Amino acid sequence: MKKFFFVIPLSMLFACSTDSDEIKEEVQKEVDNNQPTINVQSLAIDEHSEGGSSVGTITAADSDNDELTFTIDSESGLEIDENSGEITLGASLILDYEVNQILPFTVSVFDGKAIVEQDFELTINDIDEYELLTTEQKEIISYYQYLTLWQAPTNSPLENSSRWMAPMKLYLDGQITAQFRADVETVLEEYNEIFENSDFSISLVENLEESNAHLFFGETSDIENLWADMFEIIDGQSYAGYAMTENNSSILSDTRMWVSNPIPVLFKHEMGHALGFGHSEKCDTENSFMCSSIDADHDFLEMEKTIISYAYDNEMEAGLTGNEIEAVLANKMILED
Repeated sequence: MKKFFFVIPLSMLFACSTDSDEIKEEVQKEVDNNQPTINVQSLAIDEHSEGGSSVGTITAADSDNDELTFTIDSESGLEIDENSGEITLGASLILDYEVNQILPFTVSVFDGKAIVEQDFELTINDIDEYELLTTEQKEIISYYQYLTLWQAPTNSPLENSSRWMAPMKLYLDGQITAQFRADVETVLEEYNEIFENSDFSISLVENLEESNAHLFFGETSDIENLWADMFEIIDGQSYAGYAMTENNSSILSDTRMWVSNPIPVLFKHEMGHALGFGHSEKCDTENSFMCSSIDADHDFLEMEKTIISYAYDNEMEAGLTGNEIEAVLANKMILED
Protein backbone atom coordinates (compact mmCIF):
# COMPACT_ATOMS: atom_id res chain seq x y z
CA MET A 1 0.00 0.00 0.00
CA LYS A 2 1.18 3.44 -0.85
CA LYS A 3 1.45 5.99 1.89
CA PHE A 4 0.35 9.49 1.21
CA PHE A 5 1.96 12.39 2.96
CA PHE A 6 0.34 15.84 3.14
CA VAL A 7 2.55 18.79 3.60
CA ILE A 8 0.92 21.56 5.62
CA PRO A 9 2.43 24.94 4.85
CA LEU A 10 4.21 26.40 7.79
CA SER A 11 2.77 29.78 7.01
CA MET A 12 -0.74 28.42 7.56
CA LEU A 13 0.20 27.07 10.96
CA PHE A 14 1.66 30.39 11.91
CA ALA A 15 -1.40 32.24 10.65
CA CYS A 16 -3.78 30.16 12.72
CA SER A 17 -1.63 30.62 15.76
CA THR A 18 -1.50 34.45 15.26
CA ASP A 19 -5.29 34.80 14.90
CA SER A 20 -5.82 32.88 18.10
CA ASP A 21 -3.34 35.04 19.96
CA GLU A 22 -4.91 38.24 18.72
CA ILE A 23 -8.37 37.14 19.86
CA LYS A 24 -6.99 36.24 23.26
CA GLU A 25 -5.33 39.63 23.49
CA GLU A 26 -8.54 41.45 22.60
CA VAL A 27 -10.54 39.47 25.13
CA GLN A 28 -7.91 40.20 27.75
CA LYS A 29 -8.10 43.91 26.92
CA GLU A 30 -11.87 43.82 27.38
CA VAL A 31 -11.42 42.15 30.72
CA ASP A 32 -8.74 44.59 31.80
CA ASN A 33 -10.51 47.73 30.51
CA ASN A 34 -11.56 50.32 33.06
CA GLN A 35 -14.73 52.14 32.06
CA PRO A 36 -14.57 55.94 31.86
CA THR A 37 -16.32 58.01 34.50
CA ILE A 38 -18.32 61.17 33.78
CA ASN A 39 -18.03 64.01 36.23
CA VAL A 40 -21.36 65.24 37.58
CA GLN A 41 -21.69 69.01 37.44
CA SER A 42 -24.26 71.81 37.52
CA LEU A 43 -25.07 73.67 34.30
CA ALA A 44 -27.18 76.81 33.80
CA ILE A 45 -27.92 79.33 31.06
CA ASP A 46 -30.17 82.38 30.61
CA GLU A 47 -33.49 81.92 28.85
CA HIS A 48 -33.66 83.21 25.25
CA SER A 49 -29.93 82.59 24.73
CA GLU A 50 -29.10 82.31 21.04
CA GLY A 51 -28.41 79.08 19.21
CA GLY A 52 -24.75 78.14 19.39
CA SER A 53 -24.32 79.64 22.87
CA SER A 54 -22.03 77.59 25.11
CA VAL A 55 -23.68 75.86 28.06
CA GLY A 56 -20.51 74.39 29.54
CA THR A 57 -18.15 71.46 29.09
CA ILE A 58 -18.77 67.92 30.28
CA THR A 59 -15.61 66.30 31.60
CA ALA A 60 -14.78 62.62 31.97
CA ALA A 61 -11.81 60.57 33.15
CA ASP A 62 -10.39 57.27 31.99
CA SER A 63 -7.69 55.51 34.01
CA ASP A 64 -6.53 53.64 30.88
CA ASN A 65 -5.93 56.95 29.12
CA ASP A 66 -8.17 55.84 26.27
CA GLU A 67 -9.38 58.41 23.78
CA LEU A 68 -12.93 59.45 24.74
CA THR A 69 -15.85 60.32 22.46
CA PHE A 70 -18.83 62.34 23.71
CA THR A 71 -22.42 62.12 22.44
CA ILE A 72 -25.71 63.64 23.65
CA ASP A 73 -29.35 62.64 23.24
CA SER A 74 -30.86 64.43 20.24
CA GLU A 75 -34.25 65.00 21.93
CA SER A 76 -32.81 67.69 24.19
CA GLY A 77 -32.02 70.07 21.35
CA LEU A 78 -28.49 70.46 22.72
CA GLU A 79 -25.32 69.69 20.80
CA ILE A 80 -21.96 68.42 22.06
CA ASP A 81 -18.46 68.46 20.64
CA GLU A 82 -17.52 64.78 20.45
CA ASN A 83 -13.90 65.49 21.27
CA SER A 84 -13.99 68.26 23.88
CA GLY A 85 -17.37 67.61 25.49
CA GLU A 86 -18.45 71.26 25.14
CA ILE A 87 -22.25 71.63 25.03
CA THR A 88 -23.93 74.31 22.96
CA LEU A 89 -27.54 75.26 22.21
CA GLY A 90 -28.95 73.86 18.98
CA ALA A 91 -30.00 76.43 16.37
CA SER A 92 -33.73 75.69 16.80
CA LEU A 93 -33.75 75.31 20.59
CA ILE A 94 -35.84 77.94 22.39
CA LEU A 95 -35.34 78.32 26.13
CA ASP A 96 -38.30 79.97 27.85
CA TYR A 97 -38.26 80.09 31.66
CA GLU A 98 -42.03 80.70 31.71
CA VAL A 99 -42.53 77.31 30.03
CA ASN A 100 -39.68 75.18 31.44
CA GLN A 101 -37.18 75.92 34.18
CA ILE A 102 -35.20 72.68 33.71
CA LEU A 103 -34.02 70.90 30.55
CA PRO A 104 -32.95 67.27 31.19
CA PHE A 105 -30.40 65.59 28.91
CA THR A 106 -28.13 62.56 28.82
CA VAL A 107 -24.46 62.45 27.84
CA SER A 108 -22.69 59.25 26.75
CA VAL A 109 -18.93 58.67 26.72
CA PHE A 110 -17.24 55.90 24.69
CA ASP A 111 -13.65 54.82 25.35
CA GLY A 112 -13.44 52.52 22.32
CA LYS A 113 -14.64 49.52 24.31
CA ALA A 114 -17.40 50.57 26.67
CA ILE A 115 -20.10 53.25 26.78
CA VAL A 116 -21.20 54.96 29.98
CA GLU A 117 -24.09 57.42 30.41
CA GLN A 118 -24.87 60.21 32.85
CA ASP A 119 -28.08 62.21 33.24
CA PHE A 120 -27.85 65.98 33.67
CA GLU A 121 -30.22 68.91 34.14
CA LEU A 122 -29.71 72.30 32.53
CA THR A 123 -31.15 75.07 34.70
CA ILE A 124 -32.89 77.86 32.76
CA ASN A 125 -32.30 81.25 34.37
CA ASP A 126 -35.15 83.76 34.40
CA ILE A 127 -34.30 87.17 32.95
CA ASP A 128 -36.07 90.52 32.63
CA GLU A 129 -37.12 90.35 28.98
CA TYR A 130 -38.33 93.95 29.05
CA GLU A 131 -34.74 95.18 29.23
CA LEU A 132 -33.98 93.40 25.94
CA LEU A 133 -36.73 95.18 24.01
CA THR A 134 -36.37 97.99 21.51
CA THR A 135 -37.80 101.44 22.19
CA GLU A 136 -40.62 100.70 19.73
CA GLN A 137 -41.53 97.45 21.51
CA LYS A 138 -41.59 99.20 24.88
CA GLU A 139 -43.91 101.87 23.42
CA ILE A 140 -46.30 99.15 22.26
CA ILE A 141 -46.42 97.68 25.76
CA SER A 142 -47.00 101.10 27.34
CA TYR A 143 -49.84 101.87 24.94
CA TYR A 144 -51.29 98.37 25.44
CA GLN A 145 -51.45 99.08 29.19
CA TYR A 146 -53.00 102.48 28.53
CA LEU A 147 -55.80 101.07 26.38
CA THR A 148 -56.58 97.82 28.18
CA LEU A 149 -56.44 99.35 31.67
CA TRP A 150 -58.52 102.36 30.56
CA GLN A 151 -55.98 104.93 31.74
CA ALA A 152 -57.31 107.88 29.71
CA PRO A 153 -58.65 110.83 31.78
CA THR A 154 -62.06 110.30 30.19
CA ASN A 155 -62.25 106.72 31.53
CA SER A 156 -62.38 105.09 34.94
CA PRO A 157 -59.07 103.18 35.26
CA LEU A 158 -59.04 99.40 35.73
CA GLU A 159 -56.70 97.22 37.76
CA ASN A 160 -56.95 94.30 35.32
CA SER A 161 -57.31 93.86 31.58
CA SER A 162 -60.37 92.14 30.15
CA ARG A 163 -61.25 90.31 26.94
CA TRP A 164 -63.76 88.04 25.25
CA MET A 165 -63.00 84.33 25.36
CA ALA A 166 -65.81 83.21 23.03
CA PRO A 167 -66.50 84.51 19.50
CA MET A 168 -68.83 87.48 19.28
CA LYS A 169 -72.18 87.03 17.50
CA LEU A 170 -73.56 90.45 16.57
CA TYR A 171 -77.21 91.28 15.92
CA LEU A 172 -78.12 94.53 14.12
CA ASP A 173 -81.20 96.44 15.26
CA GLY A 174 -82.86 99.80 14.67
CA GLN A 175 -82.71 101.90 11.51
CA ILE A 176 -80.61 99.42 9.55
CA THR A 177 -80.17 100.42 5.92
CA ALA A 178 -78.37 98.40 3.28
CA GLN A 179 -75.51 100.91 3.39
CA PHE A 180 -75.24 100.76 7.18
CA ARG A 181 -75.12 96.95 7.09
CA ALA A 182 -72.47 97.05 4.38
CA ASP A 183 -70.37 99.48 6.45
CA VAL A 184 -70.71 97.25 9.53
CA GLU A 185 -69.60 94.23 7.51
CA THR A 186 -66.57 96.15 6.25
CA VAL A 187 -65.57 97.11 9.79
CA LEU A 188 -65.98 93.51 10.95
CA GLU A 189 -63.76 92.35 8.10
CA GLU A 190 -61.07 94.76 9.31
CA TYR A 191 -61.34 93.47 12.86
CA ASN A 192 -61.35 89.84 11.78
CA GLU A 193 -58.24 90.40 9.71
CA ILE A 194 -56.52 91.46 12.93
CA PHE A 195 -57.86 88.29 14.60
CA GLU A 196 -56.74 86.00 11.75
CA ASN A 197 -54.33 84.06 13.98
CA SER A 198 -56.82 83.82 16.86
CA ASP A 199 -59.79 81.62 17.66
CA PHE A 200 -61.73 84.81 18.35
CA SER A 201 -63.86 86.41 15.62
CA ILE A 202 -66.91 88.61 15.16
CA SER A 203 -69.79 87.62 12.92
CA LEU A 204 -73.30 88.84 12.17
CA VAL A 205 -76.34 86.77 13.11
CA GLU A 206 -79.91 87.25 11.92
CA ASN A 207 -81.81 86.96 15.20
CA LEU A 208 -81.35 88.25 18.71
CA GLU A 209 -81.68 84.82 20.33
CA GLU A 210 -78.43 83.48 18.90
CA SER A 211 -76.48 86.67 19.57
CA ASN A 212 -74.24 87.74 22.43
CA ALA A 213 -73.82 91.29 21.09
CA HIS A 214 -76.60 93.72 20.20
CA LEU A 215 -76.01 96.86 18.11
CA PHE A 216 -78.78 99.45 17.87
CA PHE A 217 -78.67 102.31 15.36
CA GLY A 218 -81.05 105.14 16.16
CA GLU A 219 -81.76 108.23 18.20
CA THR A 220 -80.99 108.72 21.88
CA SER A 221 -84.71 108.68 22.65
CA ASP A 222 -85.01 105.20 21.13
CA ILE A 223 -82.81 103.79 23.90
CA GLU A 224 -85.17 104.77 26.74
CA ASN A 225 -87.51 101.85 26.18
CA LEU A 226 -84.83 99.48 24.89
CA TRP A 227 -82.09 99.84 27.54
CA ALA A 228 -83.20 101.99 30.45
CA ASP A 229 -79.87 101.70 32.28
CA MET A 230 -77.97 102.99 29.26
CA PHE A 231 -80.49 105.76 28.71
CA GLU A 232 -79.88 107.08 32.22
CA ILE A 233 -76.21 107.57 31.25
CA ILE A 234 -76.63 109.08 27.77
CA ASP A 235 -79.75 111.20 28.36
CA GLY A 236 -78.93 114.89 28.12
CA GLN A 237 -75.28 114.19 27.25
CA SER A 238 -73.36 114.71 24.01
CA TYR A 239 -72.71 111.05 23.35
CA ALA A 240 -73.03 109.87 19.75
CA GLY A 241 -72.64 106.25 20.79
CA TYR A 242 -72.19 104.06 23.85
CA ALA A 243 -71.24 100.49 24.72
CA MET A 244 -72.01 98.42 27.82
CA THR A 245 -70.48 94.97 28.25
CA GLU A 246 -70.82 92.45 31.06
CA ASN A 247 -67.55 91.76 32.85
CA ASN A 248 -67.28 88.60 34.93
CA SER A 249 -63.81 88.23 36.47
CA SER A 250 -62.31 90.08 33.47
CA ILE A 251 -64.14 87.89 30.95
CA LEU A 252 -66.34 89.99 28.66
CA SER A 253 -69.69 88.87 27.26
CA ASP A 254 -73.17 90.07 26.27
CA THR A 255 -72.42 93.53 24.96
CA ARG A 256 -74.90 96.25 24.03
CA MET A 257 -73.87 99.02 21.66
CA TRP A 258 -75.73 102.11 20.47
CA VAL A 259 -74.70 104.45 17.67
CA SER A 260 -76.61 107.50 16.43
CA ASN A 261 -74.42 108.31 13.43
CA PRO A 262 -73.80 105.95 10.49
CA ILE A 263 -70.12 106.86 9.98
CA PRO A 264 -68.17 103.57 10.17
CA VAL A 265 -65.56 104.87 12.62
CA LEU A 266 -68.24 105.42 15.31
CA PHE A 267 -69.22 101.76 15.19
CA LYS A 268 -65.54 100.80 15.07
CA HIS A 269 -64.97 102.93 18.19
CA GLU A 270 -67.84 101.43 20.19
CA MET A 271 -66.77 97.94 19.12
CA GLY A 272 -63.35 98.80 20.53
CA HIS A 273 -64.95 99.54 23.90
CA ALA A 274 -66.97 96.32 23.71
CA LEU A 275 -63.72 94.41 23.14
CA GLY A 276 -62.15 95.85 26.29
CA PHE A 277 -60.27 98.95 25.13
CA GLY A 278 -60.49 102.42 26.64
CA HIS A 279 -59.92 105.82 25.04
CA SER A 280 -56.69 106.66 23.25
CA GLU A 281 -54.18 109.41 23.95
CA LYS A 282 -53.04 109.53 20.31
CA CYS A 283 -55.47 112.13 19.05
CA ASP A 284 -53.84 115.48 18.24
CA THR A 285 -52.01 114.32 15.12
CA GLU A 286 -52.42 110.54 14.87
CA ASN A 287 -56.24 110.37 14.82
CA SER A 288 -56.79 107.09 16.63
CA PHE A 289 -60.19 105.43 16.25
CA MET A 290 -60.35 105.22 20.07
CA CYS A 291 -60.12 108.97 20.73
CA SER A 292 -62.93 110.26 22.93
CA SER A 293 -63.88 112.68 20.15
CA ILE A 294 -63.69 111.20 16.68
CA ASP A 295 -64.11 112.38 13.10
CA ALA A 296 -64.70 110.44 9.90
CA ASP A 297 -60.96 110.37 9.11
CA HIS A 298 -60.03 108.60 12.37
CA ASP A 299 -59.04 104.96 12.04
CA PHE A 300 -56.92 102.09 13.36
CA LEU A 301 -53.30 103.00 13.97
CA GLU A 302 -50.82 100.30 13.00
CA MET A 303 -49.71 100.08 16.63
CA GLU A 304 -53.35 99.57 17.66
CA LYS A 305 -53.72 96.67 15.23
CA THR A 306 -50.70 95.08 16.88
CA ILE A 307 -52.17 95.66 20.32
CA ILE A 308 -55.57 94.21 19.41
CA SER A 309 -53.83 91.18 17.92
CA TYR A 310 -51.83 90.66 21.11
CA ALA A 311 -54.90 91.15 23.31
CA TYR A 312 -56.79 88.43 21.46
CA ASP A 313 -53.91 86.02 21.00
CA ASN A 314 -55.06 82.52 21.98
CA GLU A 315 -52.51 82.40 24.78
CA MET A 316 -53.28 85.86 26.22
CA GLU A 317 -55.06 85.59 29.56
CA ALA A 318 -57.72 87.95 30.86
CA GLY A 319 -57.31 89.78 34.14
CA LEU A 320 -53.66 90.84 33.85
CA THR A 321 -52.26 93.71 35.91
CA GLY A 322 -49.99 96.33 34.41
CA ASN A 323 -46.85 94.51 35.58
CA GLU A 324 -48.15 91.19 34.30
CA ILE A 325 -48.93 92.74 30.93
CA GLU A 326 -45.35 94.00 30.71
CA ALA A 327 -43.88 90.60 31.58
CA VAL A 328 -46.16 88.59 29.26
CA LEU A 329 -45.77 90.86 26.26
CA ALA A 330 -42.01 91.28 26.71
CA ASN A 331 -41.60 87.50 26.76
CA LYS A 332 -43.82 87.11 23.69
CA MET A 333 -41.93 89.77 21.77
CA ILE A 334 -38.56 88.20 22.53
CA LEU A 335 -39.83 84.81 21.37
CA GLU A 336 -41.14 86.35 18.15
CA ASP A 337 -37.73 87.85 17.42
